[in-house]
Formats: sequence, structure tokens, C-alpha cells
Amino acid sequence: MNTYARRVASFSKLMAPGARKPVYLLMFVTNRCTAACDHCFYWRELNKNVKEELTLDEYKKVARSLGPMFQVTFTGGSPELRKDLPDVVEQFYRYCSPSQMTFCMLGYATDRILSQAEAMLKNCPGQRFNIAISLDGLGEEHDRLRQLPGLFERVIATVRSLGEMKKHWPNLRVGIGITVHGLNYETAEGTSKWVRENLPINVLKPILVRGNPMNPETLNDLCKTTYLNVVNQDRTWINASHGGVFSPMDFVVYAKEAMQRTIIGHISHGNGQGFKCGGARETAVIYPNGNVAGCELRDDVLGNVRNVNYQFSRIWFNDRAKAFRRTAGRVAECQGCYHHCFLAPAMFRTPKLWPKLVKTAWQIYYNSGN
Repeated sequence: MNTYARRVASFSKLMAPGARKPVYLLMFVTNRCTAACDHCFYWRELNKNVKEELTLDEYKKVARSLGPMFQVTFTGGSPELRKDLPDVVEQFYRYCSPSQMTFCMLGYATDRILSQAEAMLKNCPGQRFNIAISLDGLGEEHDRLRQLPGLFERVIATVRSLGEMKKHWPNLRVGIGITVHGLNYETAEGTSKWVRENLPINVLKPILVRGNPMNPETLNDLCKTTYLNVVNQDRTWINASHGGVFSPMDFVVYAKEAMQRTIIGHISHGNGQGFKCGGARETAVIYPNGNVAGCELRDDVLGNVRNVNYQFSRIWFNDRAKAFRRTAGRVAECQGCYHHCFLAPAMFRTPKLWPKLVKTAWQIYYNSGN
């Protein structure tokens, strides 16, 4: 099956009724991380049982079993800490042909990230890559929030170097992810404005803190209002596509981003979701040790790929996965959930949202001057 056929197949899976193999994947390739963020929901797992990580050969088997995908997000931990990351990525390029691959990186290891990005771009011709670096404050504030001295300067160097690289690679996008929480809500608007004015990014991704962070103070209710302020401030940039629009996929991404922000604002202020979550339907989570989940924020483990000879379907359609889908939106962890990665696929398969999605995309296209 060629790349085009795989992408058509992934879209068909997304739109088909009932349970299908996922088209969105959150791949935790490592739980290693050099930071210690108070707002991290994954803090209990960081830097533990590193020897249990899936090997390159195992990732090849997983990718072959998954088949066509729409989006694969590589996260952790800090995915750049895997020396074989480009080789892992190549397996998903070869067997899944996703429309986009996204990387959620800390940004500290500048030289390694640049080397990995170049290798991935060379090894995966035509694949769209989005490298997103975290930045929650300016200068010493970011270093303090992430508990890693010198991180801010490394992040700036990494993003600017990636900005230079994307001039030569039209399929590379660079983003900044800013987590809005109770420890930075007073400065988040200023940080996002500075980022837009000073860094060569395509997308700024405001993320409203979620999960069970190390420090409960990060769940300050004021951060919800701040999130909306950041979103409103960034709306002009999104609508005018200052980040740069180069392909139809950019319009889809920006339109999705604009709609998603509005929906998250509604949900976080108690207005309900309005459509069914994509957890354990369109979206899957695979942890470094091979455990499969339907959502990051629920403790349910549906199975482990090692125990089923890497045949993903044997997990995705087992009794535990079916039970997860039946309880989606009903258990305590689901109440008021606004997790970005589980909203996106649900938006695309919800017909009542299509007119607004098209209108948003047209507005971005029109304002971009194309």
C-alpha cells in the first residue's frame, strides 16, 4: 500500500462508525527526562524502569500491526533522549504513513535535536514533521518552573536553529507549547506574546494544565481564565496565519487548533463537551514498556504489546478495551476533561462541527492573502 492509499485508509478509519484501530497515537518512547516540572502529570513514572523500554525491533512490529495512521505524537519524558529516535520514527513512516508526526520535546539537548531532526527529514522523504518545544516562562522563570538551570537559553537556541532548518525543509514545522497553570498564570500572556514576536514558530500551543501534577497549586482556577486570555491574544496570529501557511494541511491544522481552543475554553468552564471522546476509539496511548491505554489520564491498562506478540488488534478489541469505551465520559477522570489529543479526532468525526471547521479554515485562508 502506497503513502496516499494509507492516508485514505486512515481517514476512512476515523470516519467509520463503531470501533476501529486507532488513527491517533500518543507514543511515549521513553520516561527519561532531565527536568522536574511541578505541573507534570507523568511525574510518578519519570526516570524509572528505563531498561523496560521497547526496542527498535519491537517498535517495528508495533508499527506494522497498527497500519495506517493520521497522527503520531512522540512524547515522554523527553523523546530526544532516545538515541535511536530517528530509527523508531522511520518504522512509523514506513508502515503507518501518518499525515503528521509531532514531537513534544524539552529542548535542552540542542545539538542532539538538530541531528535527529536532520536524520528524520532525510530518512522520511515528504513526511510532515512538527517539532514542539516547551516554554512556560521567560529567562529564569522557565528554568525555575522546570527545575533545570540554563534551560531557557537552550530552548531559544534550539528553536532558532530549527527555524533556520525549516528554510531548507518545507515539510518541517516548529512550535512552542506553553502550559498554563497556577504557577505561571500571571506571566503566561506576556510569555506567549514574546514568543510570537521573537521566535520563528509556526504554531503556539497553549495547553491548560491537566491530570494529577506533582504540585496541586498548579491547578489554580485562575489559570483557566488566563488560558482564555492567551487564546484570545493569539487569535489574531492564527487568523492571519503569521506562522506561515504552506500547504492544505496547514489550513487543517490551524482550523483544528482554533476550534479546539474554543472547545477547551467551554469545557474548562463547566459547559460540557458536546461530543464523544476519542479515547480507546480514535486515539491510543502506548507507554515505554509496551502498556496500551485508552487515555493518559485514566489508570486503565488495556494490555501490553509484548504479551500479544505485538498484534495490536488483540488489545484494542479485547474486553478491557470494550469496557473502557463503554465508560468513556462517565467515570470521574472523564468529568470536565479537555485533553487536546482526545478532542481533535472527535472534532473531525462529529458532523455538527464540520460547518464551523470549514468556516474557520476559510477565514484563515482568506486572511492569509492566498
